[in-house]
Formats: sequence, C-alpha cells, structure tokens
Amino acid sequence: MPGRKGIRRAGVKGIQQPAKAPTSQMTGTKGAHRTEIMGSAPVWGLLLRFSGPAIVSMVVAASYNLVDAIFVGRLGPEALGALAVSFPLMMIFMAVSMGAAMGATSFISRSFGAGKYEEVHKAAGAALGLAVVIGLLMAAVCLPNMGNLLRFFGADKSVLPMATEYMSILAAFAVVMSTGMAMGNIVRAEGSPMLSGAAMIASAVTNIILDPILIFGLGPAPELGVAGAAIATVLGRGVGVVIILIHFISGRTQYRFRPSYFIPRPRMVASFYRVGLASTIRMSSMSLVIAFANTIAVSFGVIPLAVLGVVFRLSRFIHMPTMGLGQGMLPLVGYNFGARQQKRVGEIVIKTGMLTFGWGLLCWSAFMLFPAKIMGGFNNEPQFLTVGVPAMRIFTMLMFATQLQRIAGFFFQGIGKGKASLVLASARPVIFLMPALLLLPRLFGINGLWIAFPVADVLSIVLTIVWAVREFHQQGIPIRLRY
Repeated sequence: MPGRKGIRRAGVKGIQQPAKAPTSQMTGTKGAHRTEIMGSAPVWGLLLRFSGPAIVSMVVAASYNLVDAIFVGRLGPEALGALAVSFPLMMIFMAVSMGAAMGATSFISRSFGAGKYEEVHKAAGAALGLAVVIGLLMAAVCLPNMGNLLRFFGADKSVLPMATEYMSILAAFAVVMSTGMAMGNIVRAEGSPMLSGAAMIASAVTNIILDPILIFGLGPAPELGVAGAAIATVLGRGVGVVIILIHFISGRTQYRFRPSYFIPRPRMVASFYRVGLASTIRMSSMSLVIAFANTIAVSFGVIPLAVLGVVFRLSRFIHMPTMGLGQGMLPLVGYNFGARQQKRVGEIVIKTGMLTFGWGLLCWSAFMLFPAKIMGGFNNEPQFLTVGVPAMRIFTMLMFATQLQRIAGFFFQGIGKGKASLVLASARPVIFLMPALLLLPRLFGINGLWIAFPVADVLSIVLTIVWAVREFHQQGIPIRLRY
C-alpha cells in the first residue's frame, strides 16, 4: 500500500485504490460505462470523443466574437475600438466563471475516478449554485460603475458611449453567461461531451444569425448597432442554457441533485478555486494587460486601438481549438490520475500536445502568408491595413508554440496541482508581458507594442516546459513521443 503522502498525490485525499462504482451508486450500467471508459478506451478515440465536440463548439462559439467584430467593423473604426475596450471586461466575466467551472470539472473527474459518487453529486450542484451567485455579483458590481470600468480599460470619449451600451447589456445578463459555462463543464465531466458541444453550437449559431438582424435592423427588427450585437450574444447563450437544463430535468444525467447541494458552501468553493484559480488568474491578469495595452494603443490613435482589438479576437479564436482539446483532456487526466494510471496520464498529455502543436503551426502559416486578406475582412481602409498587417505578423510570431503552454496548464489542473497551474498562468501576463509593455513601446514606438507579445511568449514557454517535465518525473509519469 502507498504511504499517506503517496495517497494524496493520487488526486483525491483518502484514495486507497482505483475503485469502480457499484451499479447501484450510478444511474445504471450505461452511466457507469460512460464514466469508466475514461480509464480503459484507446486514447486517440477518447480525445476525439471528449475534445471533438468541445473543439467544434468552442470554435463556433468564438466565431461569433469574430462575426461581431466583422459586422460591427462596418460601423467604423470607433465601433471596433468600442469592442476592443469591452474585451478585457468580458474576459473578467469569463475568468471568474471559468475558474469555478474548471475547478469543478477537475474535482468531479477525480471523484469519479476514485469512486466517490456522493462527492460528485454535491460538487455538480455547488458548481451550478456558485455560477448563479457569480453572475448576480457581476451585474451588481459592474452596472453602477460601467463608465469608470471602461475608462480603466482604455476607453476614451470617441468609443465610450458605444462601449457602455454594449457592456451594460452583457453585464445585466451575466448570470446567463456564468450558468451556461458551469453547465457545459459539468456535463463534460460526467462523460457527455456531445451534449455540451451541441449546446454551445446551438448558442453560437443563434448568435451569428441574430447579429446582422439586430445590428443593422433587417426585416421588422429595429437597427440597434452595437447593442444588437450584445443582445444577440445574450439570446444565444440562453439557448445553450435551456438545452442543458432540459437534459438535467429529463433525468438522463448521472447527477442526482438535491436542493441543499445547490448552496455553494465555502469548503466546496475553496476546492474548486484551489484548482480553477489558475484559469481565473490567467484570464483576469490577461484582461488587465489588455487594458494596459489598450491605453498604449489609443495613445497612437483609434486605428491602433481597433487593430489591437482585432488581433486579440483573432488570437482568442485560434486558441479555442486548444482550449477545446484541453477541456476534453482535463477529465481524462483527472480520472486516470485519480485511478493512479500514470502511464495513461502521460499518453493523454503527450498526444494532446502533438495535436495542439500541429494546429498552432497551421494557423501561424496562415497569418504569415495572408495577413492583408485576414485583416481586410474586418476593415479594408488603407490606414487600418497599413497598421494591421505588420501588427498581425509580429503578434502571432510564436503562435505555433504557445499552444503547448495552455495544454500544460490543463495538465496541472487535471492532477489537482492548483498552485503550479496558478504560477504558470500568471507568469506570461504578469511577470513577462507587463514589463515588456512598459519598456518596448518606449524604445520602438507602436512596433514595440506588438513585439512585447512574442517576447513574453518565449519566456513563458521555456518556464512551462521546464516545470511540466519536472512534474512528470516527480509523479512517475513517463515521457514518450510514441505510445
């Protein structure tokens, strides 16, 4: 038998062996099989099953951010600037919700692997209750202070009215955003990634369809401008929430909810954020960096601000397949780590890393070869392209390698190493990128703003690789390029 220290490393305190649940503890043999295959089925097939729907859904979901920018860009550079200064505040919305959702996913997956099903049910309920609380708090804090918040994130008088209009609608319905994120993650943790993906796709498609109708006033709809883009987003997210809610009510879920489970008790919340805090810190710190970058960009004019907003949205879109792979990988890592299948953990992480590196290389090639065509899809004014084309090439210089850093973060979250994931998540924006933004624009002007990002990428990639290799050795996880 392993010592107590070894037991704790297995992911859930008190694990004695990788127990499997009796049928009576689950919702039936089908539900048990859906969970247990995470520890036995071929890895490529599991990655396809768990990550495929997440990749498709997240790409589609991120595409409506690009669609927003494409349609709003027809209203002029000022409208694109309004989206640029709104982007970091939106990231904070997502960061707080994402931290709870990712922490809950890791906790539930490890509990499934350890056979602790009562903890699974309690965690799922607490995740949903916490999501509602987070959404309500976001609305209460942001709505009365929207103008000041947007000024902090780089808004000036040319973009503030449109940015306020856009973000006030999103803040008022923040509970829809946070609840939808929690639902998607806990459904994925129970082994139903197809449902989570379908909900996100339905949400995104609804948003994309409504965007031009509400922005430009097609048919009987009034012309709402940037407010129309915000309303389309809220309605789309609402569709996704309804789809998963029907799944829960129908009884097809493995979770068994009781009213008391929905109360987000401090112990459970602490367990979520001990692991998920890394996601919150990464996104929150990045939003602050974006705010600082916005203030630098707007000092050179509204065109650089609009360009910065576009490249950030493009970057986020490109990262979505990696995020989908990571979200599919996380419950697989958590289950197998909880079941003490170290070799299988290594296989999952290495194969996921190979996929993300290939995707990053493909996107990097497109940005290097066709920057004018890509930027022209948002705004084809000559001044916009003059600034935007070199900005894109510099900004995405190391995109083929940065995907690996994100996968390493999901690995640490999957094994319950919240502190390591937290440090790595905050290293790029806080330790490396912020100093680069302070120094390089002073030395190289507007080009220094774009150069700061690949400089931070290099340093953070080196740190992540060293830390991940060290953790593999400590946990007895083999590193092999072929399995």
